[in-house]
Amino acid sequence: MAGTEFGHAIGLPHALSGLPLAPLLGGYGELLAAQQTIGLSHLGELLVPPGGRLRVLDGVFAVTGPGRRRHVGADMLRAMRRDQAEPAAARLLERLAGIQAADPAALRRILLYQLTHLLHDHPQGHLPATAAGFGVDPAEAAALVHAADRRARLDGGQRAAAEALRDDVLEHRIRSAARRAALLPPADGDRPLADLLAALADRAAAADGELAVARRHEERGDRERACVHYEEAAALAGDCPRAVRGLVRTYRPDPGDPGPLESVLVPGGVELRWPPGDFGKARWRVVRLTRGEPAGSPLAEVAGRPAGGVLVDRGAGTGEEVRHVALPLRADGAVDGPPLIGAPLAVAPAVTEVRVGDGNGWIEASWTPPAGATHCEVTLTGPGGPAPVPAAAPAGPRESVRARGLAPGRYELSVRARYAPTGRADRGVLSSAVRAAVSVHPWPAPVLTLTAVAREAGGVEFHRTGGDGAGAGVRLVEWPGAAPADGAELTAAELPPPLDWVLRGPAGPGTGGPGTGGPGSGGAFSFGHPPPGSLTTVSAVSVLGERALAGPSVLVEAPLPVTGLALRRTAPDLVQITFDWPGSAGTVTATVTQEGRRTECAVARSVFLREGLLLPVTPAALSVEAHAAPRGARSVHASPGPDARAALPADVAIAYELVPGARRGLRRGPAVLRVTVRAPGGEPGPDLPGFVLVARGDGSRNPRRPGGPAAGTAVCRVTGAELAAAAAGTGTGTGTVERPIDTAAAPGRPYALRGFLLGGAAASVRLEEPPLPSLVVR
Repeated sequence: MAGTEFGHAIGLPHALSGLPLAPLLGGYGELLAAQQTIGLSHLGELLVPPGGRLRVLDGVFAVTGPGRRRHVGADMLRAMRRDQAEPAAARLLERLAGIQAADPAALRRILLYQLTHLLHDHPQGHLPATAAGFGVDPAEAAALVHAADRRARLDGGQRAAAEALRDDVLEHRIRSAARRAALLPPADGDRPLADLLAALADRAAAADGELAVARRHEERGDRERACVHYEEAAALAGDCPRAVRGLVRTYRPDPGDPGPLESVLVPGGVELRWPPGDFGKARWRVVRLTRGEPAGSPLAEVAGRPAGGVLVDRGAGTGEEVRHVALPLRADGAVDGPPLIGAPLAVAPAVTEVRVGDGNGWIEASWTPPAGATHCEVTLTGPGGPAPVPAAAPAGPRESVRARGLAPGRYELSVRARYAPTGRADRGVLSSAVRAAVSVHPWPAPVLTLTAVAREAGGVEFHRTGGDGAGAGVRLVEWPGAAPADGAELTAAELPPPLDWVLRGPAGPGTGGPGTGGPGSGGAFSFGHPPPGSLTTVSAVSVLGERALAGPSVLVEAPLPVTGLALRRTAPDLVQITFDWPGSAGTVTATVTQEGRRTECAVARSVFLREGLLLPVTPAALSVEAHAAPRGARSVHASPGPDARAALPADVAIAYELVPGARRGLRRGPAVLRVTVRAPGGEPGPDLPGFVLVARGDGSRNPRRPGGPAAGTAVCRVTGAELAAAAAGTGTGTGTVERPIDTAAAPGRPYALRGFLLGGAAASVRLEEPPLPSLVVR
């Protein structure tokens, strides 16, 4: 039946024998993107009014009603463009008008290509209703569906090849066009495509012929003639990798030719700079060649056009060695003339932010490695040639390296980043070197040991080993905070001033004061006195010019002396010790000497202030020495002088009692006063106080006791000499003296008696009194 096969009975000059396999339109990708931007599934949706239908089998027509249709030509498209309010749709209509004016069959070919793919992609694309759903006139829907079902179905890769084929041909990318054509099915029913593919094959064969001739000349060593044929091959196939590589091998610019293409590595890519001249109006095809890629690999083209003689290639792979070739083009896109060839360039960004520093026989460098680098290589060259450098170590986003054991002198450090591209067996490429100069300066010898010895009267003498060297000196310092570690590298400017302890003795050999030691002054430093009450960490520092090395330290303590030491016996076997606490001392040690034995007792400040200090003793004589104990277990104790000392005599006691008088008939004789001396050790001493017994009566039944020697009438006296003689005569230190009470001097009965000690030694002798009832006479 007529119309069941597309083109069978249409009879129009532009009728096709089959649906097109490719749109064959230059810039079809841009046209498709503009179409998709405004949401069109195919371009016919833009050509018919709402409710209208589209006919495409015998031309492009917009059907608006029964018997009413309009041919969609260039004039109608321009009229529709003027009536279109949407800017994107208006621009698309203007472009379609240009396409239709250039080729009246192009728009229908594009519409048939798009409708065919819509039917192939639809699960019910074999039904005429599906075609009608896409806006196709029902009178043509069945024929279109039948023809689409007979046309080969293209996958995603084939569609991409079909749509870009015309662009490659127009740009003379013959090798790329051939690769795309190889993906397509046979073009038996698509005569324009078949003609294009035949012309493409002829052109590729001609390029191959030129390549064969060029290779023969190159093999014979005739580079000039080989270059001519390579240039002809590039003119036929502008993207032929063998032709371009042949040009790179054989082209030698004449003296009047432009200079080479300059390539410079910049952040984010490679900057290409054209030689001076009028290149602004010329068209160029810029390709990138990569070392190691197969000779037949497709050429990588650099997108964009040079602006101001500069073009940036942002597609160069990091870690690759590349070479750029700029091919001049005619207006039709064919290669025209000799190329501009750049020198090989390693796309290897260099390290950044290189910082170097030196110390005591070492150099340290740090840098920021570029992204993509596998590792960084460091070389160090000094006065004696190359120096060994350990492998770089990561330190966060940076890398660092430290070379040790270096002699003083000038060094140059070089850092390169190495890149290893994926799939390459070689070691990759190295970046340009970033160099930095640094000097290793002379440093003083370290102080090995430092000791301190306490001397008389609170002095301290320091001894050290090491630190000697030409022009170097050793200094004793007191750090305001924690002392630096032994061997720490310092600057002379950050050292505290030398130790300023007052000299009270001879300085050590070669010294200039208590805190300095000159060259060759190993041995004693100055003999000085630390400030009283100080706890000082003294460190030795060796100094040479502006550089210094921290040495060992010693802890020196100079406690304050104990003052105000006093003793008081609170009981025959207890003594109370009082003194003024020495400054900030934490502990005071009291040493009790009694009967040839020494006993030490340490008391903390908090305990002493809260409870005082009571020590058990015997009644014998004793002495006490007190000094502040060192606060540091390892500190050198600089004594402030002799310890505080106080003595306490033996516990001498005098007891008295009243002995009733003897009876004489019905009467008693006068009472007798018995006074007994007891002295431990048998020697009470010659200075014993006197004793007096005082009576007091006030006429009351319970008279009050006398309050003192003068608060009553003395009724009996015993001198200190008498008591001492009585005790000395016994050999045990105990003696008794008895005296009758002078009743004539006593007041009237009843009266109260009380004894008192008299004389300067009374405070050092204890008086023991009898029970109070026995001292009342009635």
